[in-house]
Amino acid sequence: MKRSAKTALKLAVTALLLFLLYRKVDGRAFGRLFAELDWRWPPLFFAIALLNMWLSSVRWRLFLRADGVDVPVRKLFASHWIASFCNFFLPSNVGGDLYRIADIGAKSGSAVRGTASVFMDRLSGFLAMSLLGFVFPLAGLRFVPREHWPWLLVPVAFFLAFAGIFALVVFGQGLLRATLRLLPGRAGARAGEVADRFLASVSAYSRRPSVPLRAFAISLLFQLLVFAAIWATGRALRIPVPFAWYGVFAPLVCILESLPVSINGMGLREAAYAVFFGIAFPLVGFAAPEGVAPGDWAKTCAGAMALCYMALTLVYALGGGLLLLRRMFSSRA
Repeated sequence: MKRSAKTALKLAVTALLLFLLYRKVDGRAFGRLFAELDWRWPPLFFAIALLNMWLSSVRWRLFLRADGVDVPVRKLFASHWIASFCNFFLPSNVGGDLYRIADIGAKSGSAVRGTASVFMDRLSGFLAMSLLGFVFPLAGLRFVPREHWPWLLVPVAFFLAFAGIFALVVFGQGLLRATLRLLPGRAGARAGEVADRFLASVSAYSRRPSVPLRAFAISLLFQLLVFAAIWATGRALRIPVPFAWYGVFAPLVCILESLPVSINGMGLREAAYAVFFGIAFPLVGFAAPEGVAPGDWAKTCAGAMALCYMALTLVYALGGGLLLLRRMFSSRA
């Protein structure tokens, strides 16, 4: 019941955010953006998506090998691709991660090791995203109107939170174990047993400092490629915003859409793009069509951008769905 209530609340928040944005969208201008789509750019988007899945698989393997689990990158790549399908179609932000944990648990015989590797894999990604979300806008501060400067505190808060979690699981293991001992009876004993195995895997990573450092470097490259994929989506819609601008604003968009308050970031993503384009369009000279107010034009482009990005993501996520079907039929055979 709690899970259903959370899903219903997310659906309500998503619907409200989408209504507030799309009610200001100019239908004819919206349709024109898609009618004039530049089809040279979607292939670049797909190439970046596949490259990023490969990078994620290499990063994941770093953690697994440090813990004594050796799985080929191609198998982790397939698991990542199926996880992208799960992330797209399940109403939870962790559906894909749960699949990855189950898949690597089946391959390694240890669900706890799989959980630890996925946890650290995701944590390194969030650390890189939040760091770039502060550094890039700070470097491009001249592009950001002064009234929007408080938004820079959002990635700072995210980075400090994720850095704190990293420090806790790596250096504060004694505190975590002591906290779990406070749980009553068998629950505390069971939680302590699982935590011991989980933290043992994390300790294996920390004993090899090159592992988290290399994983973080891959995460930085991964995030830069995400910004490039967003830029390619904008170019496909013929939105003439330079790549440097995406470097400034895309990190903030990625952080906001990762907040677990809507379904797959919908609504938050559109709102973030509307703010971004509202700032960028006057400065790059991208004027609204005749009869469309500048604010509504920014919302129209934001809606088109988000919809196009979701559509392109759906196309490559369906590849993961085909892999999942293949695995299901192979297991039955």
